[in-house]
Amino acid sequence: MIITLRNLCKRIRALDNWRLKTKLYVLFVFCVLIPVIATNLLFYQSIKGSIEQKEYTNSNQSLQRIKFNLRNIIDNSLYVSNFLYTDEILNRFMDSVYHNEEDYYQAYYNMLSNNNIFRYYYSYQKVNQITFYVDNETIVNGGNFIKLDDTIRKTEWYQALTNTKDHIMIYSYFDKQQAQMSQSQGGRKVSIIRKFDYFGDNQVEKILKVDLDYNFINKSLRNESMDGKMYVVANDKVIFSNDQKINNNQKSFYSIANCDIFPVQRTEVISMVSEDWKIIVSMERLNILSEVLNSKVNFVIMIVLNLLLPTMLIWMISRSLITRVEMISKHLDKVKQEKFEVIVCPEGKDEIGNLIRSYNMMVTKIKDLILIVYKDQVEKQALELSKKQAELKALQSQVNPHFMFNTLETIRMRSLIKNEIETSEIIKKLSLLLRKTINWGDDLISIREEIKFVESYLNIQQYRFGDKLQYEIQVLDEQLLDLQIPKLTILTFVENACIHGIESTSQDGSVTVKFDVMNKHLYMTIQDTGAGMDERKLEYIRNIMGNPSIDRMSELDSIGMLNAYIRLRIYFDERVNIRISSEMGKGTVIEIRVPL
Repeated sequence: MIITLRNLCKRIRALDNWRLKTKLYVLFVFCVLIPVIATNLLFYQSIKGSIEQKEYTNSNQSLQRIKFNLRNIIDNSLYVSNFLYTDEILNRFMDSVYHNEEDYYQAYYNMLSNNNIFRYYYSYQKVNQITFYVDNETIVNGGNFIKLDDTIRKTEWYQALTNTKDHIMIYSYFDKQQAQMSQSQGGRKVSIIRKFDYFGDNQVEKILKVDLDYNFINKSLRNESMDGKMYVVANDKVIFSNDQKINNNQKSFYSIANCDIFPVQRTEVISMVSEDWKIIVSMERLNILSEVLNSKVNFVIMIVLNLLLPTMLIWMISRSLITRVEMISKHLDKVKQEKFEVIVCPEGKDEIGNLIRSYNMMVTKIKDLILIVYKDQVEKQALELSKKQAELKALQSQVNPHFMFNTLETIRMRSLIKNEIETSEIIKKLSLLLRKTINWGDDLISIREEIKFVESYLNIQQYRFGDKLQYEIQVLDEQLLDLQIPKLTILTFVENACIHGIESTSQDGSVTVKFDVMNKHLYMTIQDTGAGMDERKLEYIRNIMGNPSIDRMSELDSIGMLNAYIRLRIYFDERVNIRISSEMGKGTVIEIRVPL
């Protein structure tokens, strides 16, 4: 572990040898270019999935509507067929023997007068024709009654009825004779055909054929709104379809194998009278990217927002930094040669501008000092400057980057899904907290000030976790507020409770911070209801905290917690005791006891 950290530190220090321009390019690639590309890909996949789900839902709804409409048409047509099939007067009319045409027409007239058998034919528009085929030589061909002769027996539909074991079937076929007679009607037919043998006397062979209105049904199915092709298939023949290429009723039914079907398909099976019909809905594969690229406006906006603008900003910022830094470096090289020249350029008001002004001020003062003092005075000034720089670095090193980057990452993730008003408020709190952290000043602060730090931090964490995190700060004795403790010590333990406790569990949690006085001792308790620790890890942490030292910081995940405890021991002459208890899944309690 220690070796790994050392190698990591060496690699990080190697970055100091990179040119500033290289660092900015690396920053652009890994922090702008790659995240933008990844974000766009994720956005594309999300949009694609959403559209595919929508298309799937629409196609499924269309499929169910088609299935319902077909089922309704067939069931109603079957109802017409069943009604006629059980009509005794109609059966008796077809079985009777007539001596001449006059007797037949009289019987036909009487049957129509006494029995309104064809009212379904005229009222139900999806039935095109009802025909009775009767093996009775005494009837006259015409209307709805046709003699069952050898010509009829040679037809395709009659042969199919003869070969089936069922007494009723639904059959689709192409009638060439009708196609030649009527261009508008066409030759495609879908019929419900049955043997008329309900009464069992079977004196003569009788067949009932109900022809569905093919054109009406096909038109109603074509009008179904969908982004794709629809095929109703029976015995590998396409009976109905919205594909204009095969929707010619002057030609026989197409085979489904010869149809140009899109790769994305949904299929539904309908059980008919004597066979199963299959409904196929096919769609093209979606190409969301091509649709986006086809829109020039969207494409230009995407390029500008995602790549050009960040690139231009990085270029302008890098130019602003690199130009002035190289100028400073050039003048510093001259200083080595004891050439003290003032930098003449637009300085700017940022840190580099301040550095240029400081450099110019330094060079001016050095030039003045060289004129009025000896070299030893110049050396003293250089030592004093080095001291100031060391103090500045010492102050800067006090900033807690672990806390700062965790907080900024929280704000960044949450700002993606929050409005700008709420984000600005939390950034304001973060700025105040960071300002207090950077302006370190005296290392000792009052508990009152420490509580403000803790409240600001917990407010930020509440912004991060939402309703998942609740917190409470209890001060059981108001006199404690003026007591002095090392800065950010309690905040460090609270941060540990949030990161390793609340964040590690999917349940809601709370953090409680309590200050109390008992037996002339200050008790500071930090309790969370987060993930907790198992016994092995708890004993490991107790062992490290029981023998704290800077050398052992690399052994603990919570470096800040060990650092805070060491500072407490330094300021209170090692008279600080810490007690840690935890239970897996229930949380952790840390109690710090300090003598007053």
